[in-house]
Amino acid sequence: MYLFDHVVHFVEKPEFAVERLQNEGIHTVMGGKHEMWGTYNALSYFDLSYIECIGIFDEALFEQAAGEKYSLHASFANRRQVGLKRFAIRTTTIEQDAKKFTEAGLEVFGPTQYSRTREDGSVVRWQLLYVGYPKSTIEFPFFIQWDEDDEQRRSLLTEQGVLATHQSGDLQLAELHFVVPNFVAVTQMATLCEATVVEHTKIEDNVQSMTVKLPNIELVFQCPIGIGRVWDYMLDHGYGIQKLVLTGAKVSETIEYDGATYEMSTR
Repeated sequence: MYLFDHVVHFVEKPEFAVERLQNEGIHTVMGGKHEMWGTYNALSYFDLSYIECIGIFDEALFEQAAGEKYSLHASFANRRQVGLKRFAIRTTTIEQDAKKFTEAGLEVFGPTQYSRTREDGSVVRWQLLYVGYPKSTIEFPFFIQWDEDDEQRRSLLTEQGVLATHQSGDLQLAELHFVVPNFVAVTQMATLCEATVVEHTKIEDNVQSMTVKLPNIELVFQCPIGIGRVWDYMLDHGYGIQKLVLTGAKVSETIEYDGATYEMSTR
């Protein structure tokens, strides 16, 4: 089964993200350093789905990591702006996934084993798989497989205080919204990930939409077909993740922070 794992928000300073998001009632803690990549992070968990706010502590190490094709670091290096960049899909069959994606014609790098030392000195380990096409106008998700199973991770994260109650409500990371030029890559990835797909067109907004439904999130892709709000967003920001939606909030509000939009909804 494929599940949404996390969305990456590149920020100026993860420690500032902790302060800002905590002030908004979103429980956020410092994560730790990725010594091999020159990055460090802050984490906001919603059960096992989470927002990862990443910053850079060593430019030389980061630039070296950015040389890996289709990697998260390459994404940020190619467009050096803070904001929501990529998302990861959780899997338990990463070796088989690599073979399946290769047979489907994608370029595949990995899986590769990584680790990070937490603030308390403990070590977390995982494998990553990057996929893509050389001339694709949008970036594919990357795939992650954790060494621990879901129940082990949930128990450990709760014990460490990483997974905890949010002051702003019983929050769930429910949706990610994207602006894309077409649905070719979206359709292929949805098929490979065995996801349900719903398509519709909003004539009055000049938008075609495709919603990819994973068991724990909806990925809403919008393609402008004429002048309108999505067209304007594309001109201002290009293609990519437009916003994330958190449901279960006590009060509806929109948070704009370091190039990203977090929409809090009471539904």
